[in-house]
Amino acid sequence: MSGHVHAKLMALYAQDAMETERPWERWELLAPGRDWKPCEGILSWNTAIKYRRKTITIHINGFEVPEPCREPLACDTKYYMPDIVDSLDGKWAWSAWDDDEVDHARLKAGIVHLTKEAAEMHAKALVSFTEAKSCDE
Repeated sequence: MSGHVHAKLMALYAQDAMETERPWERWELLAPGRDWKPCEGILSWNTAIKYRRKTITIHINGFEVPEPCREPLACDTKYYMPDIVDSLDGKWAWSAWDDDEVDHARLKAGIVHLTKEAAEMHAKALVSFTEAKSCDE
């Protein structure tokens, strides 16, 4: 016997329900022929609809950035961090989680991301505090 098509998502939704009275505010749905939209009430878990958790974001100097990791990663997990100085691949650098002092310092500093896109957005937000303005402004 197989479970409900949305069973894993239902479990995540239940976690959200343990933290807030309005868990649907953390979710989006995709009906056939439509775009993703925020959920407006308790989810029906219709099998013809796709559901996903919204990306949790933080705000840095007017930029909306995906929230960095807050918990240690599994060993050897590749992660990305903002790099505002020496990056050749954009505004990010990467490492693999060794569970050492450096990894934990980066985690505590709030700069560990699971995607390079999130790390690059974080870097752009950080640089926005100090980037030079043109003389015309």
